[in-house]
Amino acid sequence: MRTVLLSKSDQLYLEKCAQEHSFSYGIIIGHQADLTKSIVVHLARNSEEDADLEDLNDVRLTIRDINSQALASQWLSASKMCPGSFDVLGIFVSSVHPEVSKDNNEELKNAKKLFSDVYDLLLKSNSSFGVYTTDVAQTDYVFLSYCLSNRSLICKNYTYGNGGTFSTMEHRFVEKPFEWIQLECNYDLDDVIPILDPARRINIEEQFQNIIFTVRKYLIASEVFIQNEIVEDTIDLQTYMKNKNLNDDKRKSTSSSSSTTSVTPTAAMRSSAMHLLAANEAGNGNVIRASIVLPLKCQLNNQSDIKVREYNGTLRMSGIIFSRIYCNSRNSIADLKRFLRDDVLRSLITRIQVYCDGLTDPHVTNEALYISEPPRRVFFSLPTEGGKGNATSSAVQFSEYLFRGEAPTVAVAQAKQILDVELDPETISLDAEGLPDDNFTNSQPDTETTEDTHSLTSSMPKRELSRSLYMVGIAVALLVLLASMALHYAMTG
Repeated sequence: MRTVLLSKSDQLYLEKCAQEHSFSYGIIIGHQADLTKSIVVHLARNSEEDADLEDLNDVRLTIRDINSQALASQWLSASKMCPGSFDVLGIFVSSVHPEVSKDNNEELKNAKKLFSDVYDLLLKSNSSFGVYTTDVAQTDYVFLSYCLSNRSLICKNYTYGNGGTFSTMEHRFVEKPFEWIQLECNYDLDDVIPILDPARRINIEEQFQNIIFTVRKYLIASEVFIQNEIVEDTIDLQTYMKNKNLNDDKRKSTSSSSSTTSVTPTAAMRSSAMHLLAANEAGNGNVIRASIVLPLKCQLNNQSDIKVREYNGTLRMSGIIFSRIYCNSRNSIADLKRFLRDDVLRSLITRIQVYCDGLTDPHVTNEALYISEPPRRVFFSLPTEGGKGNATSSAVQFSEYLFRGEAPTVAVAQAKQILDVELDPETISLDAEGLPDDNFTNSQPDTETTEDTHSLTSSMPKRELSRSLYMVGIAVALLVLLASMALHYAMTG
């Protein structure tokens, strides 16, 4: 039987939602520690319909009144903000009325229909860009229903398929805060894939889908190194850390006992590096570094699959995706590797979706050199009990994506709308990923296809330049008009 672990702050949040709004609903963001245990990381109330419900304080709302479209929109947006080790686990409801906490009643039937509608909407939204994971998509979800009047909570496991089914699920409130192990990784994008579309006008969104499918294929076939080592998938993270610390201690003792000379600076640096993992376990703010190594492309295909084909253009991917995830000590190394791959893929898909949403025309001619600058990834910490927006070294961080020139206040507004958290713009971490070089187009001599290639230096419009040219044009037109009028009056005497 599956178990859901909640913190005391989650219970206080459910009470707050019921007290302030009588009936509230939202999403559950959490982490799958193992096959039988899920950890709730954050609860986020849906506030999309607050303006519509201001005049309905006396109306008794139920699960039947929940807008599945608004919930699916929040679900999808929150998934883009989550690190690869976290996901939206399900839906919660908080009310002052006791009906929501009763088992086998009409509200559970409405909740089952709500899950089915939301899941269908999510499938439809993700159909154009594929799935967010390199593994099997999730089909089991959590439903929490809290009643303020009797302070009771029911927890159900929802399984999608054949109309959906609810099964019993245990829940437990934990006094001690959950501990997380932070892992970071840089994924280098440097590849060229062909454009096989023979049409003269190329659809950019369709070509970006090819990028997603290609990167997903590479990630599935890749190998993940932990601290520059290949680690067995079957052991859990806690065992790996203990073994790593023991081996490092043995190396240190052997080195000190076999040498009577002074320690050289190189040896001291090596010893310090070996104890990085021990420092992380002690909670000193260090992280575990990982590396994703891609296989040779010729190993991904059979010899019979290698063909010589003509194409009309190429897509070049260049840049670095920064990945940061948080794991539980009970996670296996296989889970850790999957979380890293999922985080890279999720970040890439989110950037492409955000970028394509801002396109006025998704088509471009195949003679053009089209350069796209997707948004970069920024991070923010969830508020802790120490205060709003208080980010500590052990705080869990989510992410948002900002275009060049956008202020951190954009991420603050998104966090409030989607995650229901108050952030200080000063706490947004902007240095995880750097901006691309402005002279990128001048450093790509091999991307020119024909002599009459039209170079588009950036797909993002330069508003300041356009506004300046517009004002100069108006000024010149006025000068010409005044000169012609003066000449006319001078000639007519």
